[in-house]
Amino acid sequence: MSLLRSMATVSGFTALSRILGFIRDILMGYFLGSSHAADAFFAAFKFPNIFRRIFGEGAFNSAFVPLFSRELTSKGRKEAMHFASQTFSILAIVLLIITIIAIPLMSWITMVHAPGFNAVKTFRGDSNNNEVSFDIKIKGSKAIYFVIENGGNAEIKNITLVKNNNDTENPLDQSDWLSEKGKLIKKYALSKDKNFTRIKGNALIKNSKEGNTHLSIYRNHPDTFNLTVTLSKITFIYLLCMALVAHMSGVLNTIKIFGMPAAAPVLLNMTFLAGFLISSIFWGLKGDPVKYAHVAAWCVFVAGFLQLGALYLTCFRKGLRIKLCKPKISPQIKRLFILMGPGVLAAGIQQINLLVGSIIASFREGAISYLYYSERVYQLPLGVIGIGLGVILLPEVTKRLRNGDQIGAITSMNRGIELAMLLTIPASIALIVIPYPIISTLFQHGAFTAEDANLTALSLAGFAIGIPGYVLVRVLQPGYFARENTKTPMLIAGVTVIVNIVFSIILFDSLGHIGIAIATSIAAWVNVALLLFGLRNFWKPDARLKSRMPKIFIASIVMGSLLWILHQTIKEMFNHDFWLRLGGVSILVIFGITIYFFIAFKLKASSLKELKADFKKS
Repeated sequence: MSLLRSMATVSGFTALSRILGFIRDILMGYFLGSSHAADAFFAAFKFPNIFRRIFGEGAFNSAFVPLFSRELTSKGRKEAMHFASQTFSILAIVLLIITIIAIPLMSWITMVHAPGFNAVKTFRGDSNNNEVSFDIKIKGSKAIYFVIENGGNAEIKNITLVKNNNDTENPLDQSDWLSEKGKLIKKYALSKDKNFTRIKGNALIKNSKEGNTHLSIYRNHPDTFNLTVTLSKITFIYLLCMALVAHMSGVLNTIKIFGMPAAAPVLLNMTFLAGFLISSIFWGLKGDPVKYAHVAAWCVFVAGFLQLGALYLTCFRKGLRIKLCKPKISPQIKRLFILMGPGVLAAGIQQINLLVGSIIASFREGAISYLYYSERVYQLPLGVIGIGLGVILLPEVTKRLRNGDQIGAITSMNRGIELAMLLTIPASIALIVIPYPIISTLFQHGAFTAEDANLTALSLAGFAIGIPGYVLVRVLQPGYFARENTKTPMLIAGVTVIVNIVFSIILFDSLGHIGIAIATSIAAWVNVALLLFGLRNFWKPDARLKSRMPKIFIASIVMGSLLWILHQTIKEMFNHDFWLRLGGVSILVIFGITIYFFIAFKLKASSLKELKADFKKS
């Protein structure tokens, strides 16, 4: 099967999953918006995803697929499936142990990956009812919450808001103490256009008869932390299920069965849609966001088992008997551990990039939500193109190298890079030029406001800078994994995480969540540069790739310029209702695609005839 045709199978199902995912996220935006419930769910869902990528999609499969391919080629299907059953059992045992340990410790884990959800400061009253002072950084915060626990009362005095230029403002007391779940809460909403950087003041804590009163100050909603802990306990089992799904997908992909592994994620989105539909019937369209956050968490739980069952059934029907068995440390298993070790570290380091963003974003209310929604949009080209190419190239390059066809392996990589750039460079420029129309049309409904759309669009533009880089990483890594080299990507990933941490910290202070998106893009391009350098003695761009890259870039720039002009002409359409916004974004998308491919074909960066021929080639 040709590269393009194989990729079309994977990408087609991935695209379907992404489309359903957009519908899911539209509903999430409607029901959750950028509320504290949304921040809690997205933080809870991200954590098991990180470990899933480390133990499943990332490190394990990068080591497993080449070894399984070797067993299949040299010893036949029976021995290969025995090896697959052994690795399946080891993976299941390790992840089950991790799950059993993690769930009781979830409060401590949440303190690590979402520290901003906790109180900034906590004061304890004493017998003398002494006055305490506070001075807290609030740059980028939506509100400050004062929370009284353990009975008693407190008097907040001398509140002063400090701006960037050191001017001060004394706000009016915006609310009385409100009683919620046995707590007293006072909220100070902050106007973003005034650029407040700090809040200062004093508090007189008055103890209750039962004991010392606690006064805590939060930059996020005070319930966010506990809600994240609860939701994380529900979603964490997803790690176990999806890592096993990734293993079975590796088995199927090696024998060129791509359909069901690519289709499995559709079940996650279908489960979400069913869960939200049923819940809205009972609770209405304007129900409690916290309730819908619980629904979303349980949908993740259920979908994990549905995907696991679907992949196991596919393997069974194809005669691939993967069984739980008593693990034995054979030479092949030892080789797997040797290859997997650096891969785990590499994948782990790469996922720190995601974790760093989440940790930093947790210090500003709503930031995690803005990043999540924008990630969902840029993940479309990454998923459709990057994952599709990565899944196909690894077994393809591995097979050619096993047969001694190094030239064929290099050619496959060149065509993968060419196809990736043909599709991702214009996507990147389009998302930089028109992020707001896309975000507004997709998510600006219900609890998701116009301000939420604007802030999400800005982070989407930041992520879009790195889209070609994200995809190139997927295309270049098979050049290492196919040669059983997992150490070099590990070292490269270590450098990129340092780059990401440094730029995230630097840019977050001035740009907020947008800075995190830009830092992620910078790290992606550093990753690409280092991967290319490491492949210099193996891979070389051929004449066709060298000739077409400038043409692709020119066609993309021209398309982006014309797209920006058109957007300025029709931008008023995006200040109206959904249907007018949908019409406007449809005009922009159709225009952009048409113009780009017209120019690309005219410049001979590609051709329709060539794409058709590659698709039909077997």
